[in-house]
Amino acid sequence: MTFTYDPATLPGKTRLYCQDTVIADAIFTDAEIAAFLDANNQNAYLAAADALDIIAASQAYVLKVMTNNGLTTDGAAEAAALRETAKTWREKAARNTGTTDTGVTIVTSPDDEYLTLRVS
Repeated sequence: MTFTYDPATLPGKTRLYCQDTVIADAIFTDAEIAAFLDANNQNAYLAAADALDIIAASQAYVLKVMTNNGLTTDGAAEAAALRETAKTWREKAARNTGTTDTGVTIVTSPDDEYLTLRVS
């Protein structure tokens, strides 16, 4: 499994936002992170949101309600928290559409009066 983490890169930001930053506890390969980015137009917020949704849906990562030695885990609550974080990243991506923060560019309408050629 290939795992790299550099928060200065888009894959690294994606890992940071979905908290997949420790190689010993790695959830996704570099190829999987790249696939999330490809599916989301290189937007790290949306890629991380997709990663969090997959983690939330996976029974391998989200335990059912269990109590062991006085410690209780609640998989449903954990999944809900992960989905809420994914929602937050999607909202942030929507707010930043058209900025350098998302990799999306605003394209102005060619009918915009300020873009038309003016001949004097």
